[in-house]
Amino acid sequence: MTLHDVLAEGRAAANARMTETVVAGIYTDGTDPVTLEPTRVLVQQVYPVPPATGVAWIKYPSLSVAEREGPSMPVQKQTPELRIPHGSPVLPEGTEVHVTASTIDPTLVGRRYKVTGAPQAGQTTSLRHPLEEVS
Repeated sequence: MTLHDVLAEGRAAANARMTETVVAGIYTDGTDPVTLEPTRVLVQQVYPVPPATGVAWIKYPSLSVAEREGPSMPVQKQTPELRIPHGSPVLPEGTEVHVTASTIDPTLVGRRYKVTGAPQAGQTTSLRHPLEEVS
């Protein structure tokens, strides 16, 4: 079995673990025309490239949190990552990611994240973008 075959199998397995549906792009503040509530409006979609569906996996590397020293007390922060299929477009830093559905974790639906850096490089099974959650 060649490295190419192993990567192909790994990528297929990684894609099978992608249980969330996301829309990533550039958003701006707007107002819902019916409820007049503030909302985020998609200006330019980066992922998925239509007509594809935006399959993804929002992965929290660990359930533990890292402690960061703040001015008066330690701050705890989790660092999730967005995994999208290999061959998808690389998401630029600052791209907003909205979770629209999840077959495994319904608490992720409606959450918004921002891409904080380039995806992991090398012979990977998926593009792994670092994220931070935005409110």
